[in-house]
Amino acid sequence: MKLTPFLRIALAVTAAASLVAGLTGGLARLGVVAPVGDTADMHGAIMASGFFGTLISLERAVADGRLAALLVPAVSAAGAVLLLCGYAEATAPLFLVAGLGLTALTALAAWKLPTLFTGLMTIAAALWPLGTIFWISGQSLPEVGYVWLGFLILTVVAERIELSRLLRPTLAARVLLVVLVGLFALALGLGQPWQGSALLSLSLAGIALWLLREDIALRTVRTRGFARFSALLLICGYGWLIVAAASLALLPPGETVYGHDAAIHAIAVGFILSMVFAHAPIILPAVTGAPVRYVAVLYLPAALLQAAIGLRIAFDAMEATEKLYFPAWLTIAAIAIYVALLLGTMAVRPKATAAA
Repeated sequence: MKLTPFLRIALAVTAAASLVAGLTGGLARLGVVAPVGDTADMHGAIMASGFFGTLISLERAVADGRLAALLVPAVSAAGAVLLLCGYAEATAPLFLVAGLGLTALTALAAWKLPTLFTGLMTIAAALWPLGTIFWISGQSLPEVGYVWLGFLILTVVAERIELSRLLRPTLAARVLLVVLVGLFALALGLGQPWQGSALLSLSLAGIALWLLREDIALRTVRTRGFARFSALLLICGYGWLIVAAASLALLPPGETVYGHDAAIHAIAVGFILSMVFAHAPIILPAVTGAPVRYVAVLYLPAALLQAAIGLRIAFDAMEATEKLYFPAWLTIAAIAIYVALLLGTMAVRPKATAAA
């Protein structure tokens, strides 16, 4: 049975609520706004599991097409709701179940169609429950956050492999990527990010450089419309991933709060949100059934996003904590403007031209 548009949209709205709560929690951590419930303390969990976990699970459920697959994003959404209501202790088991469910969905897809894409999706999905297990076992959310970010990073890598499949990377290139992903996942599994890890930093930088070389974005950047828009964001995102790798190597998160802030936001804002901006015109029609129309003004929020993460990294380098509120607000402005523009293009349809 196909997933109904109503169910898709209901889960997407839950994910969107998690995004709003997560961003509010981020501002509360900076002292800009008053905290609402546990949103400040649970900022990372809300964003990684409540928002991205639900959204990625929903995308996989839509791709699977069976009604039973909907249980995965539904469980994740339920965890997000409980987390937003202040029941953090009841949330982790639900995110664990959702993570295992997503891993099962991707593993089933890999078993049916064994490809580099499905294999990477399975490895990526497995990092979500792994991070949640670390959380349940008592590790702090800042430590666990890097494992969850690994889930998001490898999900993006897998998606880019699928979208760039026409380029047909050589066997040597594919083997190199598998090795880099394996080393990256191993470093995360060993819990190395917090104290600094050459293995993690080098594998992360290697993945970013691999994408810069092999991704179809290097070709589509010379086109126009959504293709060029997405390509520019992808290239920027890969650059921020290299910045994050350098920060993890030079400023281990467990040793300096500025190193942690720079690395985690270079990944979460610079890389992940750039990927979201780049892929939203593809994902939204698949999830909602409504097409998105390209408008050049979309470059405005995209530029604001890049400026926001650039300023955040600069202020971290200067240890200027009191100035971090500005790039935080800039990030929220970029997201709000982007969402508004996308919704506007979904609502407005160009007039059909008459037949000649």
